[in-house]
Amino acid sequence: MYDFDGFHLNPATRELRKDGDLVALPARAFDCLAYLIEQRERAVGRDELIAAVWGRVEISDALLSHTIVKIRRSLGDTGNEQRTIRTVPRFGYRWVGALGTAAAIAAPVEHAQNIDAGEAQSAHDVALAAATHERTDASPSIDERAPTQPHRQRNLILIVAPIVLVAAAAAWLMLAQRPHPSAPAASTTETSTDAAGATSALVLPAEVDAPEDWRWLRFGLMDLIANRLRSGSVQTAPSESVVGLLKQHAASSADALLHDASLAQVAAMRVLPRVSLAQSRWHVRLDAFGAQRSFSVEADAADAISAAREAADALLRKLGRTPNQVPLEHASPASDELLQRSGAAMLADQLDQARALIAAAPLELQQQPQIEQRMAQIELRSGEYAAVETRLRALLDHLAPGHDTALRLRAMLTLAAAYMRGHQTDKAMELYDEVLAVQQAPVDHEVVGVARLGRGSVLAQSGRYEEATGELSRARTELETVGDGLGVASVDVNLGEFQLMRHRPAAALPLLKDAVVRFERLGAREGRAYALLQQAIAEGELLDIDAALATTARGWPAQAQTSNLRMRWNLSAARAQALASAGRLDAAQALVEQIRTDSDPAKDALLRAQNELLAAQIAAARGDANAAAVLATAALVPVLRESDPIAWTRGLLVQANALRASGRTADAAIVTTAQKAWAASAGDDWRTLYATLGAAAQSWAEQRREPALELFAQAMQAAERINVPEDLVAVGAPYLDALIAASQLETARAVSGRIALWADRDLRAATAQARLFRALGEDDAARKAEEAVARIAAERAIPASDGAP
Repeated sequence: MYDFDGFHLNPATRELRKDGDLVALPARAFDCLAYLIEQRERAVGRDELIAAVWGRVEISDALLSHTIVKIRRSLGDTGNEQRTIRTVPRFGYRWVGALGTAAAIAAPVEHAQNIDAGEAQSAHDVALAAATHERTDASPSIDERAPTQPHRQRNLILIVAPIVLVAAAAAWLMLAQRPHPSAPAASTTETSTDAAGATSALVLPAEVDAPEDWRWLRFGLMDLIANRLRSGSVQTAPSESVVGLLKQHAASSADALLHDASLAQVAAMRVLPRVSLAQSRWHVRLDAFGAQRSFSVEADAADAISAAREAADALLRKLGRTPNQVPLEHASPASDELLQRSGAAMLADQLDQARALIAAAPLELQQQPQIEQRMAQIELRSGEYAAVETRLRALLDHLAPGHDTALRLRAMLTLAAAYMRGHQTDKAMELYDEVLAVQQAPVDHEVVGVARLGRGSVLAQSGRYEEATGELSRARTELETVGDGLGVASVDVNLGEFQLMRHRPAAALPLLKDAVVRFERLGAREGRAYALLQQAIAEGELLDIDAALATTARGWPAQAQTSNLRMRWNLSAARAQALASAGRLDAAQALVEQIRTDSDPAKDALLRAQNELLAAQIAAARGDANAAAVLATAALVPVLRESDPIAWTRGLLVQANALRASGRTADAAIVTTAQKAWAASAGDDWRTLYATLGAAAQSWAEQRREPALELFAQAMQAAERINVPEDLVAVGAPYLDALIAASQLETARAVSGRIALWADRDLRAATAQARLFRALGEDDAARKAEEAVARIAAERAIPASDGAP
């Protein structure tokens, strides 16, 4: 361990602290710092440092320099001062900072309010043990246990899961590998982007006049020609979007689609390939239809792929563009055909067939880099993220430095997408940085756009929203440059999700609705499904339960929306949450059980934790506080804390409420202390709001009424500042109960006014309203309110009025 200038570096625990506080440092930057300190007696060459940290030698100097800048900034150093790391010109770097006596830093445990994040977890571990110590192997299962008498209605909360999915990444990465595009030529009328934002070209599925075993050419040539046009700097709609669009025109003939006016909103020019086989020769004709004029080009060759390429190049020349003549590395007719056939199967959403095509190919063909990358794309689409990492790490190590640049970049983006979906954001950020660092002229705007979109997502997850928004703005510019409407829609859904992370559902909702429309117009199933999922979350936070239920119904059944099993489970979870919030507990419980039984414990670890938390909420809604406590305890595992802090925050309250409702006030106090420490460690107003609410409920349970009412008032003021309906009701309902019990009816009237707006749809607000009317002696109003409670409750237990909030 090393001490210097107020810092403490512990390579064993991989922690850097400044005056006891943890300093966030990306993994590669930490490794660089540790290596330079360990080798402080000498200068370390750039090649040595790269090999030691990245494990391969082809990393660019630009990325290494960028990493050193990050380290210096974290240490309060600059390139001019070089107090810690000195640049050795034309060689490398050397650690020059003074090192003090190494000693482990032990953060003292004093009062509960001073517990840091690590100690908060230790305190919480005690709570977990306390919450489960009465459960034995001989005790009945949750399903077998008879419901207990209800103590108090526990609100069903919406689990906001910040799984920032780069929704269009799989679509971009599924494209056949291609070299960098040539420099753009001057646009012609037919290839301009219209005012409505339509891309320049849309390639339709090919009409095929050949034996049945060539039917794959329908999508295969469509994708090949689209990529060829794109490499010639013609903005062309992604093939995935085209397939989705055609589902809306299922009854239309190819010629009708070519002239379909509605498709002009998507592309200014439509291209219909026609391919035929006669006397062992392939003939390809491309019919192009635009607003200004229509024309055709033709080509013949011994194989269909060559004929299609020649026809696409002829179309480019007709449009005044220069075909890209840079050959693909390791390309061969056999690999070309396998890429197009597997790509066609992916476009048809037949991932098993795509995988089988590659598995049936000769081993030497399977091991070609482009085929390895294609298999990784199939694994990504299937949700096999660990397999993607294994395959692409080996591929990147195998590729020769300085060669296959386009393939390397796309492999890194595929791997980064797998890391993002597997919640390994530090690793994803390193790859995005590396992709941007190695960009050379001519710039591949598509690659840069995807990388910036990914960086923005990672920045948002760490709470750096302003930087994240800036990255997304740059991503939008890059993606609009190549006419990628799918990418632009992905930017919008990420911006909406950023607003959700900032507890601004009202601001998020219009962005997410627009993204849904964009994805629908482009026919992008998975992007639409993810946008709908986020829209339902926003509607739930706004307590628009009917809207959330309707939105999840639009993404249902899950298997019809996506081939990604991980995404299907997330859609199922969103549907279960909406059903539970509407009081349809049996239907929600059925989905919870399905996720619990069929999801993968390793691959779906976060989802399963969220699912157990929802199960706890359902148990509480049925009035079974003991089951709710056990389930909440099972949900509060490290992956939930690390990947979904919003669910973790609310989960702690669910657990404490269940413990109090089951008479275990002392155990609840431990959880409440842990929640206070958790909020203090983040300095986040929203977490502080929920910690204050938990402390108020705990004080009330301990018969300390005056402190409890004061804490409730503080929580209510915080909720009013944040001004989210879910938070207002979560605080207002128990506060109102406490005020009624304390006979402070005038204050209760004022609080009731803040949550009465949702009394017609939310059980907590409706119940509190009915109790206030009864306490005020307004019997007619109370009867009407109680009727509303009975209607809203559905399958939920209506809590008894026992004077406790």
